[in-house]
Amino acid sequence: MSRTLTPAILAEISAAVIRPALLLALDTTGGYVYFWTGLGNLVWDGDTYVGAGELAGISEIRESTDLEAAGLSFHLSGVPSALVAVALGSIRQGLAAELRLAFLDASLAVIANPILLWEGFTDVPEISEDGQTATISISSEHRLVDLERPRSRRYTDQDQKIDAPTDLGFEFVPGLQDKQILWGR
Repeated sequence: MSRTLTPAILAEISAAVIRPALLLALDTTGGYVYFWTGLGNLVWDGDTYVGAGELAGISEIRESTDLEAAGLSFHLSGVPSALVAVALGSIRQGLAAELRLAFLDASLAVIANPILLWEGFTDVPEISEDGQTATISISSEHRLVDLERPRSRRYTDQDQKIDAPTDLGFEFVPGLQDKQILWGR
């Protein structure tokens, strides 16, 4: 989960030939699916990333000086029409999505820890089909979007027991509502 450049990555970047790759991990109802921007399979951290090559596309990662939850879109084209139902049945709104930048050595093995570029939650997939193949586009929201969701918590004994079942701090609050306290007598 590194966001820093390790010495191994710094050495690779300064080499005469560099081999960058993007790694995409999407959570689905059937477990995680993994893609990378090359051909064939790539194993990293015990997971096998399927090479999507030029069939995969990722929208621009936007940054701004404002605290903004910018989304990202992932596209997979050339998907056989038979797999469209599988995609629709397993991709759900609110599941995790991660995009990492990796560097590969001469034997196409991942060097050290890939850099986490983006993480968020998947949205509803969009599918465009031509009869033979389909293009699946998955929009996703940055995890900062969670800051915009309202929190409906109250300062009551029942609400406090959600987090701390043995806490008695709010047990006496209702009795204080109409309590008259006389000072200075």
